[in-house]
Amino acid sequence: MTERARTARRSGFTLIELLVVVAIVGILTGLAIPNMRTVVVRARAADVAADLDVVRVATLQYNADAHVWPAESSAGVTPAELVDYLPAGFSFQGDGYQLDFERWNLPSGLPGDPDTRTLIGVSVITEADDLGNAVAQLLGGSILFSAGNTHTVLIDRM
Repeated sequence: MTERARTARRSGFTLIELLVVVAIVGILTGLAIPNMRTVVVRARAADVAADLDVVRVATLQYNADAHVWPAESSAGVTPAELVDYLPAGFSFQGDGYQLDFERWNLPSGLPGDPDTRTLIGVSVITEADDLGNAVAQLLGGSILFSAGNTHTVLIDRM
């Protein structure tokens, strides 16, 4: 057999070479997919934190203009007083979470601060544990309290 016949016969990949490449690609994909899921959940948690900040700013602007706080609303419902202070199309219903505007009237004040009679806050209610955990981790010390997948952030007190 001539040299030219040997090179012509050996021009493609062998089955073993193809299987090795497929195995390597499979291993790399297996490593990348869980990391991508974590990144997506953290990005969604950042969206939740940004929505909380939008509500906080709108609430403080409303209070500065009206000298009262908005009334409490149920989960997923935008308080009527805040509609004009929020960006167009803003919703208290997000992708996998709801916001709940909270207004607590305290008859006897707070321990250590009896003059505080009202707390204003926003709760985030998540549908999935992974999003709830990412929100709790991202917000950290700004969370007043957490119970299950509900995390509440204090806006102001008076």
